[in-house]
Order: sequence, then C-alpha cells, then structure tokens
Amino acid sequence: MKKLVALTVPALALATIAAAAVVEVAVRLSWDPARGTPGFLAADPVRLEKLSPSYDGWFAGVPVRTNRLGFRDPREYELEKKRNTFRILVLGDSVTFGHGSVYEHTYPYLLEQRLKRWKPDVDWQVWNLGVPGYNTSQELAYLDAVGPTYRPDLVIVGFYGNDVVDNREPEAATRWALAASDVKSMVKRHLYSFDVYKRVALTIRYRLRASPAEKEILEQLAAQDQLVAKPSQVAQLREQALTDPAPMSGTEAAAATCAEPVPDLLPKLLQTPALDSWKRAVRRFQDLNRAGTYRVVFFVNGAPSACSRGDVFDTLPTRNIDDYFLKVLSDGTPAVSSYSAFTRYRPSQMPDAAAHSIGNSNALKANVLFEFLRDRVLTGAF
Repeated sequence: MKKLVALTVPALALATIAAAAVVEVAVRLSWDPARGTPGFLAADPVRLEKLSPSYDGWFAGVPVRTNRLGFRDPREYELEKKRNTFRILVLGDSVTFGHGSVYEHTYPYLLEQRLKRWKPDVDWQVWNLGVPGYNTSQELAYLDAVGPTYRPDLVIVGFYGNDVVDNREPEAATRWALAASDVKSMVKRHLYSFDVYKRVALTIRYRLRASPAEKEILEQLAAQDQLVAKPSQVAQLREQALTDPAPMSGTEAAAATCAEPVPDLLPKLLQTPALDSWKRAVRRFQDLNRAGTYRVVFFVNGAPSACSRGDVFDTLPTRNIDDYFLKVLSDGTPAVSSYSAFTRYRPSQMPDAAAHSIGNSNALKANVLFEFLRDRVLTGAF
C-alpha cells in the first residue's frame, strides 16, 4: 500500500504540472498581442490590490501604461527632486485613474499642463496615483506607503461618491501577508492562465455556496475580464476629444431646469452604515494636514446627472449630497468640487460627467482644480 501511495502521489503531481503546462500554452497561443502584458493589477498585503509596475496593455478599452513606480504614466521619474520641482500626488479611484479615458486627457495630466502654462519655470510633477476600485481608506494606506519616499509638496485626494463604501482602518502587513502578496503578484504577472484558474475556483465556490456575494464576485470578475480582454474603439470615440465648448449664457443657464419630480437623496446617504468608517479615514487625512505631515486638498469629482428630458443637468437629487461631502471634507482642510461648474454646460458637451468622465468633462475638472489651487492653495508659494 505504501509503495502504491509513493508511486501515485508523484504521478498525480506530474500529471497536474503537465495539465497546467497545457493550459498555459493554450492560453498563450490564443492570447491577443494587442492586450499587452497580463497582470494589470498586482496583490498588496494592506491595500489588497495595486497597479502593477511597468504594465503595458489595455484597460476599459484604452491603452494603459504604468511606470516602474507603479502608477499610470508613460514617463519615468527619479525620486530625488530638483530645486524647482513641485510634486503633487493625486490619490483617487477609477475616476482619477481615468477609466475609459486616454492618458493625455485624464484630469491629473491636464492639471499638470495648466500648471506648466501658469508657471513654466517650475518643474511641475503631477503623479496620478488613482487605482480603480479604491476607497478613501485604501488611498490613505497608499499615502502611508509611498509618502516618505515620494516626498510630495501637495497631496490631492480625489473623491467620488462610492468611496464611502467598505472603508477599513489600515493594518500593518504580517510576514505571511507580504510573502503571499509577492507570490500572487508574480503569478498574476507571469502566468497568462492565472485568470482561468481564478474564474474556475470562484465558479466552484459559487456553485457550492450559491450565495449572492459569490454571484456578485463572479459578475465583477466577468466585468473586469471584459475590460482587459481586448482593445475596442473607446480610445477613438469623438467624446475623447477636447473641444473647448462654450458655456451657456446666463439666460440659458437660468432656463436650464429639469422639471421631473425627484426625491432628495441625502437622507438615504445619511443612513448608510459605512459613512462613519469613511469619516474616520477622512479625519486621518485631515490630521495629516493639520500636523503639517502633508499638505492635503480634497477634490470632489462631482457632477449632476443628465436630465432624461432635455439637454440639461439635473441638480435636484444630488446637490445636497455634494454640499454634504464638501462640508465633511473641508473641516480644516481645503476642499473643492467640480459640481457647480458643470451646471454652466449641457450634458452633450460634457461626456460621462457624472460617471467615468472623459474628454471635455476631464478638462473642466482640471480647470476647476487648477483655479482653486492657484487662487486658494498656492498663493504666495512662488
């Protein structure tokens, strides 16, 4: 019996390795070269996930490149700053990252261009540290991890409404978590078939447990697979263009009302159980600002939804929510929202303004942020 076991175990191991090799070869042979390298996201022991360094592929239908520091930017940087360098870190989620937006039209990059035109003798470095799916506590953990080495002169925390969900106090990584994260990241980056096994494992778990949570995970995985699967024509959409649209006149803006009866959504937000955890993460940022550890500015990526009737924005359901977020964020810390700026334009001029903004919507956000920094934050700094 012992001899049989001694022969069977190595045989099963070899068979498993051979099967895995066949799957890996099959995936590589069918791989679309336009996808670039696998492993858009790497594991992180504290933040769960982060962008992989030196990634060159696609996400959300547009080409995406990260530098060796691991944030979205085709340029490489030295950590050592020059005498005239002013380094800005922009933390945020998919809206800041530029989900579906070409890199040159993301709002952090456009902000950098505005700053360079304003003060061309300054070495402006606006680093886009946005990561799809991040919330405020993950952004805080990101700053804790890189702040001492990046040495920012200013930290901008990009905020979007769903950032209030699932915030947790960052915890120090254990040795086991660090080791497991390194192994998982290496596998995701070099094993083309990693997502195949991940999908199979989640499918099995779903069928055994049949819970709504498992179903949601599978749906999210399928959506993510679709985002990185192959390039589409998203980068070529006419909405990606920056057309410098003219705002409405005062008379037009006054007449641009949405007559639909809508409820005020603020009471529902205030009943959200996750709100207190989000406020704690916000206070941590505010404490860093008060202590002078980092100079922090909050930027609310706010925009009204488009009215279903007529080419106007509907401010009634969400105006109070934007005001509430600004009130919480501005406690001892500069904060600005792009919400009101959008009401001077029509939705047809501002693509996906209230969601994953592209084109003119990102340009408007960059303008709002630039003017706020110029007039309220950077006064007397140069």
